[in-house]
Amino acid sequence: MTVNDRFLSHTIVGNRLGKFVLKHDDTFMVAYASSDLFGSEETGLFRQGTRFLHVCDLFLANQPLATISYSVLDNGRECLIDLCNIAPPINQEAGLDQGAISVRRHIDLLKNSLVETLTITSYHFGADTINLQLGLRIGADFRDIFEIQGRTRPARGEAYIPRISQSETTLSYLGLDNIKRETQVMFTPAADNLTNDGIYWDLQLTREQPVNIRVTTTMHEHLVSSNKVANNTKNPYNSLSLCEIRTDNILFDRLLYRGMNDLAMLCTETAYGLYPYGGIPWFVCPFGRDGLITSLQYLPWFPEVARGTLAFLSAYQGTKYDEFTEEMPGKILHEFRQGEMANCREVVYLPYYGTMDATLLFLIVFEAYIRWTNDLPFLKQHWANVEAAGRWITRDGDVDGDTFIEYRRIAEKGLGNQGWKDSGDAISHRDGRLAASPIALCEAQGYTFAAYRALSYMATLLSKQTEAIQWQRAAVRLQANFLRCFWWEDEQLFYLALDGEKKPCEVVNSNAGQCLWTGIVPDTFVDAMVSRLMSSDMYCGWGIRTLSSSAARYNPMSYHNGSVWPHDTAFIGAGFARYGHKEETGRLLRDLLDASSYFRDARLPELFCGFERQGAYGPTHYPVACLPQSWASGAPFLLLSALLGLQPDAEHRRLVVHTPTLPGWMNRIELRHLQLGQHKLSLKFERLADGTNVSLMEGIDIDIQVVPA
Repeated sequence: MTVNDRFLSHTIVGNRLGKFVLKHDDTFMVAYASSDLFGSEETGLFRQGTRFLHVCDLFLANQPLATISYSVLDNGRECLIDLCNIAPPINQEAGLDQGAISVRRHIDLLKNSLVETLTITSYHFGADTINLQLGLRIGADFRDIFEIQGRTRPARGEAYIPRISQSETTLSYLGLDNIKRETQVMFTPAADNLTNDGIYWDLQLTREQPVNIRVTTTMHEHLVSSNKVANNTKNPYNSLSLCEIRTDNILFDRLLYRGMNDLAMLCTETAYGLYPYGGIPWFVCPFGRDGLITSLQYLPWFPEVARGTLAFLSAYQGTKYDEFTEEMPGKILHEFRQGEMANCREVVYLPYYGTMDATLLFLIVFEAYIRWTNDLPFLKQHWANVEAAGRWITRDGDVDGDTFIEYRRIAEKGLGNQGWKDSGDAISHRDGRLAASPIALCEAQGYTFAAYRALSYMATLLSKQTEAIQWQRAAVRLQANFLRCFWWEDEQLFYLALDGEKKPCEVVNSNAGQCLWTGIVPDTFVDAMVSRLMSSDMYCGWGIRTLSSSAARYNPMSYHNGSVWPHDTAFIGAGFARYGHKEETGRLLRDLLDASSYFRDARLPELFCGFERQGAYGPTHYPVACLPQSWASGAPFLLLSALLGLQPDAEHRRLVVHTPTLPGWMNRIELRHLQLGQHKLSLKFERLADGTNVSLMEGIDIDIQVVPA
């Protein structure tokens, strides 16, 4: 085999091994490195939960092309792919060599269309002109995202015969929801030959004289109009503009830059502002929990994301009792789909409210947003939503009145577990038995504690002193009961949960670590908890495992029973920092930085396997993790904020910097154009022999107070 043969053999294999993702607004694409779709797995062109293209494959002389390389722009919606002809020679009579024909494929994903520019160039040494046929095979199955995940349907809608002409092909489908979906493919120049699933051009290629073909795929759908009224309150933030964070560690800068751009890609402009969708490919839609956590992680840098998320969730906040969707007055949604199966009520996500923590996080994020922005008009506009969320906690969240928030599945098609670990086997007892509902998760009690304190703070701002006192008293009662019922003395940690009989789930878990971040843990408990969580059965060298390696259900390759989730590790690290354990926080941030180098483009995945770190080898990938995923991309930002000790007080134009700490692998960091209220400020942090120095580079109207250790 020649060197050229080996090169081409490698690139052919690479067609199916590498995948990339693009997203813009409600449209996203998952494709192989060649940009072919092959009509399999999760690949395709999607919009609002429906696949509008499942085949879009290029052929030269009826043979596939080989991928040489590909590159995705930081904006997350453009890609450039270089391909060439493969062996055996595609035109033996002409003596055409392998790799003689270049095909450059530029893809630009827009709001509801895909624009593809093909540039075909001959580098054949021989005849001046070569006649070849280029083919583009297309197909649309209009499958719902849940069908692609494996859900079976008793019936489907009607697919129409394609409408074809020399310059356009239209594929159509009428769904059971009475929505007509169409994929319109237009091409310039006009095709020379057409079939129901293929477009063909007869090319005359002259050496080094490129031929260009433009293919535009547009998605159309007649959607049912929404009865929601858009938020017309003026938004003080116009659009998502990336702030600047510079350090003396170029790998860390790359990780942060990747996270900023992934946030921009995953954010979708709704009628209420920007909303960060969950992740690609399975969670390209609004999720309550995911959107709120992501907003919180990025809040110091991009407050407009938190504002849009809070406004959207307020608009769709529960107003009635509905057993099918588990909607309740005041409850914040879990997931909102707009595909055919949701419209036909074959799935519950229309929207679905089966989550115990989104309502709590809604209040926590609202408080954090106000502390950073002092956007009191926004708080006043949504105060009824804030109060409704508080009522849901005490009324429907705590049905038995024991101060603990609990969940139980109501909808037959709903989720059995409704915390962030929502897989069916995530909550168990010491012997591996699954816990019976209603279930009170430990971290959810911490969230509730923080939510009560958020309610008290926001009520005080609006001069509602009686309500403020009531919510503060509720926090005190909950904390006392929580410490009495959840503290696990033998393990110096909190139980994972209480089951339906109020029996503790004696399982060492990461949920307990998240309690630190919420502030519900007294100082006297903290040192022992940090030590326990950093023990070898929980800390694997890449982060904190979701479940101890000594637990009955431990499996490092599972979704929630031993894997590592970057956002979970970040919450725990933020909790460490809250109580002064910033050395451990810096270690966890370094772990995520190290892990990112083993993923393409330094992009942290939704999760990875929890195997122990082995020398210079990287973490084991979780095969179907979302990549990118919003709260994974935001994890380093949450840890960075915790290390720097940023505590905003926009009401008084003051920023408290509490025990700022740079880890040993970073000597300098600059934060430029940080938003505090209506003011911009820039800060420089420098690690010195006796601590970290903080200086103000921009923001003369801002009071900076540095609190030392």
